[in-house]
Amino acid sequence: MGAGKTRIAVIGAGAAGMTAAGTAASCGADVTVFEKNRVPGKKLAITGKGRCNVINNCTVPEFLENVPRNPKFLYTAVSGFSPADIMDFFEGLGVRLKTERGRRVFPCSDRAGEIVDALYRYSESAGASFVFDKVRGIERAGEGFEIRLSDGGTEWFDRVILATGGLSYPLTGSDGDGYVFAGRLGHGLIEPRGSLVPLEADRDICSPLMGLTLKNIVFSAADDKGREVYSEFGEMLFTHFGISGPVVLSASAHMDFSKGSRYTAKIDLKPALDMKTLDRRILSDFSKYANRDASNALDDLLPKKLILPMLSFCGIDPHKKVNLITKEERRRLLENLKSLSIRILGARPVREAVITSGGIPVKEIDPKTMQSKLVPGLYFAGEIIDCDGYTGGYNLGIAFSTARLAGKSAAGSSGTGKNSLSGSGQDKKGKRKTMKIAIDGPGGAGKSYLAKQIAKRLGIIYVDTGALYRTVGLAVKRAGIDPHDTEGVVSLLGTFSIEMEHNDNGQSVLLDGEDVGGLIRTQEISMYASAVSAIPKVREYLFSAQREIAEKNSVVMDGRDIGTVILPDADVKIFLTASPETRAMRRFLELKEKGPDVTYEQVLSEMTERDRNDSTREVAPAVAAEDAVVLDNTDLDGEATADRAVEIIREKTEGKNF
Repeated sequence: MGAGKTRIAVIGAGAAGMTAAGTAASCGADVTVFEKNRVPGKKLAITGKGRCNVINNCTVPEFLENVPRNPKFLYTAVSGFSPADIMDFFEGLGVRLKTERGRRVFPCSDRAGEIVDALYRYSESAGASFVFDKVRGIERAGEGFEIRLSDGGTEWFDRVILATGGLSYPLTGSDGDGYVFAGRLGHGLIEPRGSLVPLEADRDICSPLMGLTLKNIVFSAADDKGREVYSEFGEMLFTHFGISGPVVLSASAHMDFSKGSRYTAKIDLKPALDMKTLDRRILSDFSKYANRDASNALDDLLPKKLILPMLSFCGIDPHKKVNLITKEERRRLLENLKSLSIRILGARPVREAVITSGGIPVKEIDPKTMQSKLVPGLYFAGEIIDCDGYTGGYNLGIAFSTARLAGKSAAGSSGTGKNSLSGSGQDKKGKRKTMKIAIDGPGGAGKSYLAKQIAKRLGIIYVDTGALYRTVGLAVKRAGIDPHDTEGVVSLLGTFSIEMEHNDNGQSVLLDGEDVGGLIRTQEISMYASAVSAIPKVREYLFSAQREIAEKNSVVMDGRDIGTVILPDADVKIFLTASPETRAMRRFLELKEKGPDVTYEQVLSEMTERDRNDSTREVAPAVAAEDAVVLDNTDLDGEATADRAVEIIREKTEGKNF
């Protein structure tokens, strides 16, 4: 244990626990993670049916709109570690991601285990240690905490982060012990109940349909006073006890059965057709199958498994010829197709819920730090907090963002550990000293991945050049200027300020002092950024902006001329390279994953030509600076490359007070 380090205990090695641990350790704290299971991430490994819906690819405002309980409490946490940041975080850990329907983000491998492994590597490489033993109690001890383990032993810590989850899936370890620990330390509890939970419903309707999935339907629910509480387009499933599936799980978040309330679900099986159009469709099918029994005349309209139950709901004899069906019977069929009604009897037990609603009241937690307002030094992260979102990646987003904030806040600024080189050393004039790290190299060498890894491991800012261009694009849009209007865009430069800062909430991009990280990730702003980046004056302006950021903060930047043009005075310069064949193969595999029809030979030829052009151009050629360390990663993977780069940085900065 390093002298002066803040000792932090993280209780729980799930999504929130490992994120908090890695973050705190990266900030220089001495972190120990306690996990009752024999392996980390047991619940995380089964999420999304084993695929892990990591996050939802949306903006911060859109994210908060999908959190029905206490969204305002999460504003600081989610703004500081947004969905875009979370995606960058995992891709920086080597996890390739893909976005599917509903903006749901999954690992390309479709393996939740890849997310578990990435978080475990992240926290361990940052310096966190793991103890696989059950915590029996947490008690206040002086200004810190005493952790009591199952073998009777105790350990003392300055701070504790509770990331124990809720009550859902207790076999994975979420058995509510975090509520007990918090309660004994003086915290209250909002009674936990299942959210995103299957619903028990009228078995006379549901049991015959068990196993049937309905897609592209509109599912709505109303309370016993007829007030609609939820309506959404999507997919659902019939079970032996009732109903489940994405829209049903989301609907359950709006239902409270604790006060005896009852609900009715209505299913629009044909939302694309209005009543008149659907009636014409039914008449057309009846004409087409005029001599058939009713049970054999609805195949074009309904799934086979639903036909007989539907006829029963409508009071139509399944053996009746369709040309003999009365107008009244057809009306009942029409109404059931547009509004099939099912009585909801209640929710399934909380242990079957995807997420737990309830937990530690948000009024007892500081939203800017995730620290308890009642017990200094106690922090909360993830499902234990009384916040929950809809299905679609929002709940894991809550876990990651609150954990990131809790980890940074708990570590504070006192740590000076091996992964924290971004302290506030001063020069002889009292000015804060900052570290500048430049990563240059040819395409396909892995510069961006390496730069993000260095930033995460050392707790400094990765200057995302793309974010800077997006911020200029946002400024241009707000000014009402066409991004292709070169003269208009150039005239705007200098009238606004762009900054990046590293604070308790993570990394922020500021436009005139406003944190715009959640506003610059839209497709519209991407188009603005693409247009303005083609303007030479904009590039010159951002060169200056990047230098100003580096004067105020410890940073790492990657590109082709960082060490020679943008940061010629960088403290550490690394020229990352690999053989053309290796780089071409990496790029080829990346392109194949995205679908383009390319050959390895074509990629190699284009890369060789680009290398020649970049290295021989008159303005800012892409060559290694004279004082750069050349790092060849032809035979190294991403983790090994990052390990070697951090060694280089430590060697180059040894004895310097950053």
